[in-house]
Amino acid sequence: MLSIQNFPRISPASVIQRGYGKLSETNREVRGGSEMLQEKFHGIILPESPAKLLCCCAVIVVLSVAVVALSVALSVKKTPQISTVKTYAACPRNWIGVGNKCYYFNETARNWTFSQTLCKEQEAELARFDTEEELNFLRRYKGSPGCWIGLHRESSAHNWTWTDNTAYNKLLPIRGVEKHGFLSDNGISSSRDYIKRNSICSKLNSYTSQCQ
Repeated sequence: MLSIQNFPRISPASVIQRGYGKLSETNREVRGGSEMLQEKFHGIILPESPAKLLCCCAVIVVLSVAVVALSVALSVKKTPQISTVKTYAACPRNWIGVGNKCYYFNETARNWTFSQTLCKEQEAELARFDTEEELNFLRRYKGSPGCWIGLHRESSAHNWTWTDNTAYNKLLPIRGVEKHGFLSDNGISSSRDYIKRNSICSKLNSYTSQCQ
């Protein structure tokens, strides 16, 4: 049989001292592992973090600049305001503007007097032209063989005048001996009042009318 006396005596202090030594050794191993992790973390993660941070800062700066630019653009752009001033078209619908006049081609054949009445109803007169541009326009677009215009005279001995009794400037000679003028393919001719023809009306455009 083994005797207790054969075992070495172990004092409580030595047990505590050995335990403390083991604990110290374990702590050193833990600290060593922590330092190794810190070195790896410092060597691997930290070099990437500044780059990522710079990238994020750059994105934020770009977005901020874009927002500022958009705000400036919206502030500069003025919202159109609805004008309370009444505006007018230069010529009424179905009328054609040439120079400072509006012309209407009436396809209802009437005599000279009734044609003038139709124009009056539209606040106009039988057509008048004062320039070659207006004359050439009327000759080009009149359509029918002959259209009444505003030229008339008292007799073959009198000068031609317009419906407002202003003198004709003789821009184009008038053929015939009758008292009422019409525009034909050959120029301006005279005719008797009762012949039914299409007619052309004219009046000043709204811009010219407002300036007078």
